[in-house]
Amino acid sequence: MVSVICVNYKTADYLARMLASLFAFHQQPLEIFVVENASGDDLEPLRKKYPQVVFLSSDRNLGFAGGCNQGITKANGDYFLLVNPDIEFHTDAITQMEKMMDLNPEVGIGGISLKNYDGTQQMCVWSFPELIDQLMVLCKLPHVFPQIKSVSQWLMKDFDYSKDADVDQVMGAFFCIRREVVEQIGLLDEGFFMWYEEVDFCKRAKNAGWTVHYFSQINALHKKGSSFDRLTTFRKQNMLRKSLRRYFKKHNGWFAWMFLLIGEPFFFCVACLTSFIKPH
Repeated sequence: MVSVICVNYKTADYLARMLASLFAFHQQPLEIFVVENASGDDLEPLRKKYPQVVFLSSDRNLGFAGGCNQGITKANGDYFLLVNPDIEFHTDAITQMEKMMDLNPEVGIGGISLKNYDGTQQMCVWSFPELIDQLMVLCKLPHVFPQIKSVSQWLMKDFDYSKDADVDQVMGAFFCIRREVVEQIGLLDEGFFMWYEEVDFCKRAKNAGWTVHYFSQINALHKKGSSFDRLTTFRKQNMLRKSLRRYFKKHNGWFAWMFLLIGEPFFFCVACLTSFIKPH
């Protein structure tokens, strides 16, 4: 059985569409949790419409990882499927994912092909970040020089989305975790309030011997950044830098963390400028 876990933060409109599409294409037994992450959204109409869904409420915003963990700790499934509210199903993607995970016991984390609402392919597979490519991003250089080699390698711009592949990381918007992985390496790291929590989890899973796999023939629609759209650019940039420092401290050592910390005043100034040019 699959336990579906969705964290809501000011995305009740997207959540309503996601649940409607989920039940339109899935008939098999599913355990579904919606975690209202102290956003203030009124989910009572959805509670009444979908009595089979377990609604959990937090009295404070726990971030994406903390919200997901609220559902994972209560879930009974063989697989924990983290689904963003801005996912929209147009096939029985969950049924297909469960089948493929059953057929591939070495896969600890599975991801799928995510499409824009117009049907075009989203970039949803990346390599693990390295200090050089993240420095380029923090300095906003890819906006000026879009073909920077290190950034292109991190973004895997040459990845063939039409073929299945073992990868470093898949997007957290549709993120299937085998129960045994959580039992072995633990929950998502709640020290990541937003961003890099799924990157960290993939890294930990691969370090423990599991495979992260992209399944090309399974797909769903995805509106990127529905929760993020409601935050200012300045706040998003601050959260990203904090998560990035935590990731590099965990996986790349003290030197990388210290380098990012020392550079924080400069990156802060860049974020201020970006926020002025692009408020949201």
